[in-house]
Amino acid sequence: MSAINSSFVWVTPSLPQGPLVSTEHVLPKFHGHYHIIGMRRPFFVLLVFVSCAVGALLRTILKKSHIPIAVILSLIGVLLGVVGYFVKEFRVLTEYVAEIDPILFLHMFTPVIIFTAAFEMDFYIFRKSFWQIFLLSVPGFLLNCTLIGLLTYKINKYNWNWHMSMLFGVIVSTTDPILSVASVKNIGLSKIVINLIKGESLFSDATSAIVFELYSDLVSDPHTEVAKEIIIKLVLKFFASIIFGFLSSRIVKYWLSHIFNDGLTEVILSFSMAYLIFFIAEWLGMSGVISLAVLGILLDSVSFSPGVDEFIFRFWAMLTFLAHVMIFVITGIVIAVKTFPYVTIRDLFYILTLYLALNLIRGLVVLSLNPLLSRLGYGFNWRWGAVIVWSGMRATFTLNMALGISQSKDPGTAAMKNMILLHAGTASLMTLMINSTTVKKLVITLGLCNITLPKRMVMYSAVQRIKEMEANTCSILKLDRFLADANWTVIEEAIKIDCPYKFDIEEASQIVRTLKCPDCNTDISDETTPQQIADILEEARLRLLTAQIASYQKQYHTGMLNQDAAQILIGAAERYVDIREKFMNIHEVKTYWESKGLLVSFKKLLSDWVYNVKDEKSKPSRNKILKLCHHIVFMDEFECTSYIITLLNLIPILIDFTHLDETYIKQLKICNYYFISLYILEASLKALAMGKAYIFHHWNQFDLVIIIVGLIDIMIINIFKPLHPTYHMIKTVRVFRIIRLIRVMRLLKLVIPRLINLLEKQINKQLNVRYDIAKGYVQGEEDTKYLIEQISCHETISKEIKTIMEKNKQDGMKELGLMQRDNPDIVTAVKTKQAVQTVLNTATETLKVLISSGLVDKNEEAKLQKMILQKKHNLGTLPSTIAPPTAEELLHSISWLENEKKQIEFIQERARILCYDYGDIICEEHEMPEGIHLIISGMTKLCGSSPSYGVANDVYELRNPKWVPYTDYLVSGAIIGELNCLTKQEMEYTVTCETAVQTYFISMNDLSKAFDEFLECPSLKYKIWLKLALDITIKAFKEKLAYQDWSYKMCTKLPNVYVMDVPTHRKWDIYDGTMDDVILVHGSVRDCQKEQPYFAPCILPKTCHEVQGTAAVTKLLIVRTTTTMKRKSSRRCSNACQYHSCGRRQATFGNAEETDGSSRHSLNSDSVQGETAMTSTEGAARMVYTPTAVCE
Repeated sequence: MSAINSSFVWVTPSLPQGPLVSTEHVLPKFHGHYHIIGMRRPFFVLLVFVSCAVGALLRTILKKSHIPIAVILSLIGVLLGVVGYFVKEFRVLTEYVAEIDPILFLHMFTPVIIFTAAFEMDFYIFRKSFWQIFLLSVPGFLLNCTLIGLLTYKINKYNWNWHMSMLFGVIVSTTDPILSVASVKNIGLSKIVINLIKGESLFSDATSAIVFELYSDLVSDPHTEVAKEIIIKLVLKFFASIIFGFLSSRIVKYWLSHIFNDGLTEVILSFSMAYLIFFIAEWLGMSGVISLAVLGILLDSVSFSPGVDEFIFRFWAMLTFLAHVMIFVITGIVIAVKTFPYVTIRDLFYILTLYLALNLIRGLVVLSLNPLLSRLGYGFNWRWGAVIVWSGMRATFTLNMALGISQSKDPGTAAMKNMILLHAGTASLMTLMINSTTVKKLVITLGLCNITLPKRMVMYSAVQRIKEMEANTCSILKLDRFLADANWTVIEEAIKIDCPYKFDIEEASQIVRTLKCPDCNTDISDETTPQQIADILEEARLRLLTAQIASYQKQYHTGMLNQDAAQILIGAAERYVDIREKFMNIHEVKTYWESKGLLVSFKKLLSDWVYNVKDEKSKPSRNKILKLCHHIVFMDEFECTSYIITLLNLIPILIDFTHLDETYIKQLKICNYYFISLYILEASLKALAMGKAYIFHHWNQFDLVIIIVGLIDIMIINIFKPLHPTYHMIKTVRVFRIIRLIRVMRLLKLVIPRLINLLEKQINKQLNVRYDIAKGYVQGEEDTKYLIEQISCHETISKEIKTIMEKNKQDGMKELGLMQRDNPDIVTAVKTKQAVQTVLNTATETLKVLISSGLVDKNEEAKLQKMILQKKHNLGTLPSTIAPPTAEELLHSISWLENEKKQIEFIQERARILCYDYGDIICEEHEMPEGIHLIISGMTKLCGSSPSYGVANDVYELRNPKWVPYTDYLVSGAIIGELNCLTKQEMEYTVTCETAVQTYFISMNDLSKAFDEFLECPSLKYKIWLKLALDITIKAFKEKLAYQDWSYKMCTKLPNVYVMDVPTHRKWDIYDGTMDDVILVHGSVRDCQKEQPYFAPCILPKTCHEVQGTAAVTKLLIVRTTTTMKRKSSRRCSNACQYHSCGRRQATFGNAEETDGSSRHSLNSDSVQGETAMTSTEGAARMVYTPTAVCE
């Protein structure tokens, strides 16, 4: 360290200079007399961090500018080098930097650039465009560097020989995978083109490194075995590197899978493994670039824990930026120090000539490869070729190889080597100054990022929604007493957001012209051309795929999808991006798991072999000898002795393969006779014990084969012994000597049962992934179907997409039902884990709320977070199979019977179990309900019309003139006929058995008796209404407010909800200050002020303050404000207290109310109508949380 530190000193001209010249005993340690300012300091460290600070400053200043930061950093480095040339006190630092080892330079910065570029690539696009990338990065690169080398050799005036010209061609032909796409990746250019540019740069870097190393070695050290060396190195550089990169990715993924919720460890692992793999590959003679590229491509954001992916991307982006800062500062210094004495005016001409030749030759190479490129992958066109040619930025590898040439000890003058460094460096700067700043304009000019009208319509719709939310927020803030007097004129101007795309309403009307019918005043849509409709449909399809990918990522982040399932679904969705007019469907997603049935067949084969070994024991004979044999054979000690004999036999078999003298050979023959005798004795005992059953056991048959082969082996040896040995005789003996090794396979009796258990676990894991894939797919369809109207912006297309997605969803539901039929224990285990994960996610969200509100400090947060994380970690220890619940357990899990022992016993006494076969009809459409069915096992299909939710038939037909078919699939745990039994209306669907089905049937009469029996608040009938109302409310929220996450909000609002009956002869006040939301869940109401009708399911607007029921049965779900629940620790009461208090209040004012049928009533927590009119928060919450309600 003293030698290094001593090099960073300010020196005088009279002292010896050099990067490693120590002046510790010559120079004083401090400047001045007072020993305050030290002289010997590690100024290289200062240079590093000053460079980083300058890079950050430039990034801040030039953020909106098109000036490349790399160019300025290079010029700063050149300036530092020039200053060092004239200021001798500064020269030690610049010369030390200029003498940096190229190998150190390579290992410091290359892993960051390569891994970041590979990690950002799309695996599925890369896989499809692999051969295009290969053509550009291998044949294209070789042709490119050959032409440049030839041109350099012909026109340069530096007297470069052919070898030096070729090396120069290799140096300037490679491109940087990060900087090449930096200017075009965020301007709307196709991901296919971006991946082509990045993939070509990435693998041309690998090719250039390999070619540069091979050519340099051949030039500097020629020898006779050139072809052999080239073949060995190519095998190592290409094939071995790919295998090493793949194995490394499997190790990293396995390691990451065993890291639970530790983002810091995962980041450190990714950082360290990138450098380790690069170093090991280079050390072993492989290509570190290819190995690291394979690792980065095979890893993706889902490889890391949920929530860590964003930090990973930011971390590697930071490292890449810092690497480029140091690369360009250092190379700027190196170029200035090494080439400044040799630069002449004539060099400027060659610099410009080289820059023009680089782009021209690159264009010719791409043009020559165009016929092949257009027939591979995604196709190719001249516009893509122009962008690929012009985006080729020379940077890291170009500078590193030029640095290696300048510091090599190969034959050649220093001026020649430094000229190569000069021209390579200036070529990099020229491409960054010119190509990087103009490639964006080129892309726009070629029309590769034109914003189509459908895209502009989607953007316009998004901006309008943002403006709407801003207006709503302003309206609410104007009511705030602190912000009411703010300058709202300035605010409105400050929050004004314009559409980033040029959009004309008249232009949109060319696609959809909405007219009004003069007779009925209804909207009439007139589409102009089918091509415009197809364009909008295609844009909507792409947006839906993006939404589906977002849904899969969200499910993975919340723990609802495991890593394998998330990767498969995301990859499948990304593959559909390139298939025009094709929507993702479950039948094609199934191909990802149907190819993995080999394990099942292998397990069945092993099971059939093993299960006949010892399970079918024959009865012992009455004969004493045979009985004794039976007793001996079926003892555990007998089996152990057999295994020991087999192990002991292995020793002489292995020794027989060595070269021994005649004495030992005779002893080995005796051992062979001895063990064959033991095998015969064992088989004889088993035959006597088992009788005729002996021959039917697979292991016994195998033992007989061993005995027969062993006897033949002995006979052949004894027959051939007196004869003169020939080639065929020796060959035969050797073959039988090898065949003896099959005796060791007797030990598989111990291994196969354990192997079957491992296969069983792996099969269960695959089935878990299979169910996760189908469940994640259905959830993705469910999440995205509510976004269709916002995405398509076109009524006809919205209906078409809804039809397609609804069919896909039903196919997914059917697949889930079939999986549950075939593997009920595995599906139950998956559902159990997902339920636990959902509850723990809610606990995590609750903890975040408590922390943000200041109710929990950091120490308490750490303890609670640790407990929750431990519970999540324990999910991995849950068994892969859990027995499905019985009929009684399912009955206990019904939300409206939970923890109600008397009600459960009442139902159990009267309910009966019914069994149906495939194709049986449980109930038919338009018939009156006979009762409710709780599905115990099997799957049913619901077919009929869309649910009317209590809306009158004539009104429903007017609102839905076209009959919309309704299809759904129900499995165990689902209930059929709840709503119809409550309303006593005819069934709206036919229920058919898709498999053998078992149900728990509760008749209408028994259900009515239960309603009459359990009237105490909350009554049984009310709880059923509440369960149905909550289900309808969640669907309404998802449909009307699809862009909001209501899962946690509904959990927080659950204790504050109740169901209210709205009769037709009274008016009721809503949104009176005690209500957050009012949802019409059944029937219809009329706004008494605006005469506006509303039909279920519907979220009533907050501008509606008085309603009246217009249907036979009208139900509202009220979400109370939390402020209306006053927490009084000294006065807590149950729901019944509120219920009877409301009843007494109604009895007091009942006569007054009856005098005016149209009198108003407030739908607050103190009003009630009939049995199900009102229940306080506990009645709603006890179904899940059972908190104590508070009376007001």
